[in-house]
Amino acid sequence: MLINQASLDALRTDLHLGWEEGYGSAAEVWSTKLAMEVPSNARSNTYAWIAQQLKLREWIGPRVAQNLSEHSYTLQNKEFEGTVEIPRIDIRDDNLGVYSSRTLPQLGVATKQHPDVLLASLLTSNPLAFDGLSLFNTAHLTFNGSGTYSNDFATSALSAANFNAAWAAMVSYTGEDGMPLGVTPNLLIIPPQLALVAKQILQSTTMVATGPGSTSAAIDNVLKGWADILIVPQLSSAPTIWYLADVSKSILPFVHQTREAPTFVSRDNMSDPKVFDLNMFTYGVNLSDNMGVTLPFLICRNTP
Repeated sequence: MLINQASLDALRTDLHLGWEEGYGSAAEVWSTKLAMEVPSNARSNTYAWIAQQLKLREWIGPRVAQNLSEHSYTLQNKEFEGTVEIPRIDIRDDNLGVYSSRTLPQLGVATKQHPDVLLASLLTSNPLAFDGLSLFNTAHLTFNGSGTYSNDFATSALSAANFNAAWAAMVSYTGEDGMPLGVTPNLLIIPPQLALVAKQILQSTTMVATGPGSTSAAIDNVLKGWADILIVPQLSSAPTIWYLADVSKSILPFVHQTREAPTFVSRDNMSDPKVFDLNMFTYGVNLSDNMGVTLPFLICRNTP
């Protein structure tokens, strides 16, 4: 290939299309089921989460303002990049097929899956929440400071009984006024290894019950449809840990904060120092975002 600005412009377009093709053909991300999308116009966003639910009262006399306590949480944006280098000799010899058909589409897939990677990392690393404790913790303070609640349950292998126990614990969480927060767990998050058990618990029409004398019989599965199932491939390294979340609210358990959407970039000008000094053309993607946690009572972890 004759290397001039016109041929380099055509190459850039071809590589950009390869990246877009990979991005567009990648499977839809699962993180949108657990994280709400929030734009960012600065280096960080500060969130104030309401600790109790608004409710109505009988209107007798003047209105009574509900002064809700707020708990702030600041999430700093991070910069991310993905870079591919192409030696000048590959461009000269027209050895570019692997870049346009394999490498750049792969970078597009990685870009699409980036939010999933961030969220899987939060689930496994257990970061700090707004109350200064780890997201999954046995001693989160209740909002009126009169006690604690747990969203981290140990020795709880996934079973119908343990699913029901975690569900019951979450629906009993209360707010600052002592009234239930209205948590309604409706999403079971699991690694691929627990898919069969999860489907037996939540999708089977019947289940086996053991009676006196170790006799067994099929009975109606009352847990069928209690929650949806989310299988997360990135959790396969911890094959027994499962999570239960309430994703029915306007606030989801996590927040995906985006400062700058993915942008395809290049350093392929003939006068660029890297091209001149290293005989190397560079293509890549830039983006700025981060993933953070919201309210601990919206999700629990179960670790056998």
